[in-house]
Amino acid sequence: MVERLLVTGGTVILAAGPAAVDLLCEDGRVVAIGAGLSADDAQVIRADGLTVGPGLIDVHVHGGGGFNFFRSKPADVESYCDWAPRNGVTSFLVSTVGRDADETTRIFAGLSRVIGRPGGAEPLGFHLEGPFINPERKGAFHPNMLRLPDAAEFLRHQQASGGAIRQVTLAPELTGALELIDAVGNSGAIPAMGHTDATVEEARAGFSRGVGHVTHLYNAMRPLHHREGGPSVAALLEDGLSCELICDGAHLSEDVVRMAYAILGPARTVVVTDNLHLAGTGLQSGHFGGQEVQVSGAKAARADGTIVGSIATMDIHFRNAVAFLGLELGAAFRICSANPARVAGASARKGSIAVGKDADLVLLDASLNVVKTVCRGSLIFER
Repeated sequence: MVERLLVTGGTVILAAGPAAVDLLCEDGRVVAIGAGLSADDAQVIRADGLTVGPGLIDVHVHGGGGFNFFRSKPADVESYCDWAPRNGVTSFLVSTVGRDADETTRIFAGLSRVIGRPGGAEPLGFHLEGPFINPERKGAFHPNMLRLPDAAEFLRHQQASGGAIRQVTLAPELTGALELIDAVGNSGAIPAMGHTDATVEEARAGFSRGVGHVTHLYNAMRPLHHREGGPSVAALLEDGLSCELICDGAHLSEDVVRMAYAILGPARTVVVTDNLHLAGTGLQSGHFGGQEVQVSGAKAARADGTIVGSIATMDIHFRNAVAFLGLELGAAFRICSANPARVAGASARKGSIAVGKDADLVLLDASLNVVKTVCRGSLIFER
């Protein structure tokens, strides 16, 4: 039996701009866009007074709703898939790493079966953040977890994942990094610069070799200095390089977000959450890497003040991006849906509303709160 869904009465955010059109979806895909569509056997979603946009995509998230990606338990990711649509998320990358190489391989092997899971938000693959990062910019990672870049180790992880690693964060200045960049790119994943103490020239050597993305720009990077701009300046000035911005108001000030966006624009900006399992739970404390963290505002931090991650969910980041940057909704969905889809290698079927693409939709009210979320043609969340 063909499953049909008709979304009618809303303002739909299309590549050409917002339009008062209907969407007809069959078997998880958008099959028609236009005014006055009908289908006798379709489930009808009335979107009167609502904005209908492409589902939000988070390519840097470690968990949420109490569910943790730093272990080889598929149930955690599956539960996150069911929970995340309440925040408008329809797909994501599982961002993870283990305490050592063997544990990292076990995590990828254990979680590989959930990639592409039907129902709820779709796990598009993995983001390996660490261990190939600079100890000087380790952020919340324990120094014992870190190692010099090793292409052979990465390939073992990629094999264990079933070829599903889509993004690898690395420090390009470290010994072995350029060879790792080659291996990551050749595997079909995107090499990303992050947790780095690189100079401008060291960063540019990574870009020349194949780094195409930057993990949480400014955070866990050598700060900008007017006599040596460091990795952030190199990234901002590199045409075609996409950069993650955490828009929780805690990782970056509003002014810094605006400054970065003034250079990056809607083509190069990728909004991410860097969420921990604490996101969306209301809990005020928890543990990360064996250490206690405390929630303060939109962030969780260790006792020494080191930010461990964000607890503001993706819908909050979306609203903040609109507020901080004064964006039209088309641009907001570009940096929260289309650009992340490109990073994840899923642009052919995700990130925008178009005939033939997955029917991943988020319906927002006038205050940009999530009212309904559709994942691959199925209504998963309704407020």
